[in-house]
Amino acid sequence: MPCKGANRAFFPATPAAKAMGGGTHPVEVVGMTKVRNCCTFLWLQDVNGPRRVVFARPYHCAACVGEMVRSAKLQRITIGGSMPMDRVRSLLGRKRPELLDRWERQLRAAAEAGFALDEATATVLPELLEAADRALERRFRAVAAGTAPIVAESRRAAMQSSLLGDFLFDAVLESCPEINVAEQRLLSDALAHASVEVLVKGAMEREQQKRRRENVKLARLAHELRNSVTAAHLAVDLLERKGMAFDSRPGRALQRSLARLRDALENSLVDDVLTDGGLKLSRMKLAPVLDEAHAQLGAIDKKVKVLVQKPPRVLHVEADPRLVRPAVRSLLRAALQIARPGSTIRFSASPERDRARVAVSVDDCRRLRGNRLPDLPSLSFARRAARAHGGSVSARLSPRDGCELRLDLPRVQPH
Repeated sequence: MPCKGANRAFFPATPAAKAMGGGTHPVEVVGMTKVRNCCTFLWLQDVNGPRRVVFARPYHCAACVGEMVRSAKLQRITIGGSMPMDRVRSLLGRKRPELLDRWERQLRAAAEAGFALDEATATVLPELLEAADRALERRFRAVAAGTAPIVAESRRAAMQSSLLGDFLFDAVLESCPEINVAEQRLLSDALAHASVEVLVKGAMEREQQKRRRENVKLARLAHELRNSVTAAHLAVDLLERKGMAFDSRPGRALQRSLARLRDALENSLVDDVLTDGGLKLSRMKLAPVLDEAHAQLGAIDKKVKVLVQKPPRVLHVEADPRLVRPAVRSLLRAALQIARPGSTIRFSASPERDRARVAVSVDDCRRLRGNRLPDLPSLSFARRAARAHGGSVSARLSPRDGCELRLDLPRVQPH
């Protein structure tokens, strides 16, 4: 039975309230009934007429709706779920050109004021008007078979938002039926705002999880390919040491292909690390990293001399070893690519203010087109790894055909 005490309320034309009163037509919340200690139904009455209506919502369970229908019939009370909104749909259809023109002028004004919105914002209003027309006709409808997946998902999300909005809106009225029209409007606006925030956040989280799963698969594949490329490089080096000549067009093509494949795979390692929980920083010494890179690469690509210069004092960086070690190797590999046969490469680490600098200097460099040392493919991984740590990679040419490649990383200051 309805509770005692009539309270007048205005239900604005919002998704949460239009089915209850429609437009800004004044209705009275004259009571509420809780069925089977489960669902609560609001009793409404038009202030311009004696008709009373009990609204059944989509969130009401079937058993409670059935019992409420039987009770309403005995009391000659109308049970409704919505009301025709043809007049509003027709109005929005007639006003569409004017609304689009006003929206375009609003966007121009925002741009002139210095806070230009995204270009896609211009398409929001036409799409919103089309979606509003469908919702005014019927909000809760099954998505038709054959609907495009993106459209189907968006419509299901809209129904979920409407269902939750109706539930919360009615819950507030149940507890406080005397709230005025301004409070109801603000409540409806807040629910619409919150629903967009929650739905977009959920969609972004699902997309992020999907990408993370895909990245894990790609990381496994990249790991296997890196191992295979390393094995191929070692095999080529071993064959060269045994006297097999690779100084031919096919041999050079094989080495270049392996080098490009290795660079691409190492570059993918940055994405693997950043998607797999981000950087895992630890305190690490640079001297062993230089020795390791020299031992792995040496002078296998050219007949050059590589000298490792020990740092004047122990240098520590706070970095992720998974990125720093291959970054230092790629720096040395780039130097080997541009060094002429018979040249000397000096490999060192030194403190530079708040940075630790790994430098590879070559006394006789092969000139690249336009002297574009930073464009070397081998430096791509080192550059991305450095930026991930807040560092940088740079290159410098000397007047006498020399060059230097530098990798700067944040240094741990000695106590």
